[in-house]
Amino acid sequence: MLQAISDGIGRWVAGVILGLLAVAFIFWGVDFSLGGTTFAAKVNGNEIPILDFERDLQSQQAQYQELYRIEITDELQRELRLAVLERLIRNEALLQQVDAAGYRLSDERLTAAIRARPEFRVGGEFSLDVYRASLLNIGLTPAGFEALQREQLSLVELQSGILASGFYTAEEYRRYVELYNQRREIAYALFPVDDFLDQATIDEAAIVAYYEANKAAYYTEESIDLEYIEIQGADIAAEVEVTEEELVTYYEDEKYRYQTAEERHARHILIGTDNEDAEATALAILARLDEGEDFETLVAEFSEDAGTSGQGGDLGWVSKGLLVGSFEDTLFSMAVGDVRGPVETDFGYHIIRLDEIKAGDIRTFEEIREELAGTFQTQRAQNLFYDRASELADRAFDAFDELATVALEMDLPLQTFAGFTRNGSNSPFPIAAPVVQAAFNLEVLEQRENSGPIELADDHVVVLRVSNHDLPAEQPLESVREAVEQELLRAEAQRLAEAAAGAFLDALGQADDVEAVAQEHGGTWTEADWVERTDGEVPTQVLATAFRLGKPLAGAVIRELVPIASGDYAVLVLSAVEAGNADDIPREERNLQRLQLAEQTTMSEITGYAAEVRNQATVRIPDTVLNPIF
Repeated sequence: MLQAISDGIGRWVAGVILGLLAVAFIFWGVDFSLGGTTFAAKVNGNEIPILDFERDLQSQQAQYQELYRIEITDELQRELRLAVLERLIRNEALLQQVDAAGYRLSDERLTAAIRARPEFRVGGEFSLDVYRASLLNIGLTPAGFEALQREQLSLVELQSGILASGFYTAEEYRRYVELYNQRREIAYALFPVDDFLDQATIDEAAIVAYYEANKAAYYTEESIDLEYIEIQGADIAAEVEVTEEELVTYYEDEKYRYQTAEERHARHILIGTDNEDAEATALAILARLDEGEDFETLVAEFSEDAGTSGQGGDLGWVSKGLLVGSFEDTLFSMAVGDVRGPVETDFGYHIIRLDEIKAGDIRTFEEIREELAGTFQTQRAQNLFYDRASELADRAFDAFDELATVALEMDLPLQTFAGFTRNGSNSPFPIAAPVVQAAFNLEVLEQRENSGPIELADDHVVVLRVSNHDLPAEQPLESVREAVEQELLRAEAQRLAEAAAGAFLDALGQADDVEAVAQEHGGTWTEADWVERTDGEVPTQVLATAFRLGKPLAGAVIRELVPIASGDYAVLVLSAVEAGNADDIPREERNLQRLQLAEQTTMSEITGYAAEVRNQATVRIPDTVLNPIF
């Protein structure tokens, strides 16, 4: 069941689930102290490290603030904590199911998955240097990253296995088509609230009474005025120049980075440790090979590596550092055509055949000059950026509560922005959340101290100070009179639209000329027509109501008053319902619907399985995780 991913089964759902379950690799410089606990939860006795929880939570908070640009309240903070914790608990419970099933992702398959990742490839080939540098940038060791990848791939395989075993019946498909392709005959009258604004009237007493009852709604929003200095890598990169001599020197110093490692193309036969006679079996296979039997034939007969047994044991091209020690040592001591074994690893006994060797070489300066120039310029710009960002942080700290001298000394513009709010919706910055957090910090907001460096991107840093703080303040009626009037006029117009729609609904049963009656009441009539669920012409709430109502009796209609989110009202008349028929659907559309049904069925099964595993788990959560004190 767990081989689905290597067999290509359900790759679409694997991507979805991996997206849902992936561990966040965004690291934030915030240290929470959760009462000294080292774990966020225990799942069947296994601990989820508190650092994993904190990192995921910080990532989730930043994404939420950037997406919605609102302040995270205490209530929302608790909801996010629960959501992140629940996801980690569910993943841990699922991983335990994988272990209980006896499944272990082979090193070979893990290696293949990592080598296939595009971010680690240069010129179409896996680069060990790029791999190590990339991990260094996100603060991970190769061992740590590979452990995370092993978990993620195991979860994908578990769920791909569920996909492979999922199915739906012909009756389920028929019912799906009947519902999904159902058509309904409707007519409706629309009563737009804007058409009733001219009829709406309000008096002074109503304005005053509404204002007095809702003063808080018309307070000014808290805001601050900012002074800030920013450093951006793009500005620095434009200033960087590189000479030919510097490039040649850089090439000589970094030549080793442009040397491709020797690679070897091999095949193997694996006899797993579950076999009590594994070594003896491997020796017997080796003897048969010595007698001239075909290697690929014996792979098919004996190899227990499901990831390669269907390809004649082919491991592809591998370089040093990617395989387990004894296997790698043996492979890189062989000559082309050699067969060696048995080689013992944690997975069992291997018989290895070396098919090809691809020698490593060094690319010449001329071959990579443009690449060198780009890399060298980027590195120099990065170094200069970090130097200047560090200088900015130091100078801002020393200046304490003013930035004018800092800007002058560093020859940088002192920028200003007025009216910055806690939700950051009017922010001049590419991301608002970290700026809001820094600017409304107690020392910065009330003591008017300079902020520390605020990282908006890998190459964008800002320091700021608050020059003015405007608290929420009551506004006199005359300042907000127009807003109050518009609020009341629209409410009155909405009441008139609802009354007109209701009167039309009452008159509808006796009307001979429905369109004329609708116009008399201030509405517009749309004649009866057949609509589908995906109709884009009918107002959303009208369409949703049409498909929510039951089927009218023969010769009868169903009438319904429908409020619309904009404040408009509609009167809906449902006269007939027609079930969908698969025979009426073109083949291509039928195939698409079958795929949609399969997706829905699979996602339902996966969700149900994950929920069942989670519910059966014994979970302990420290109180300080759910209710932190900080």
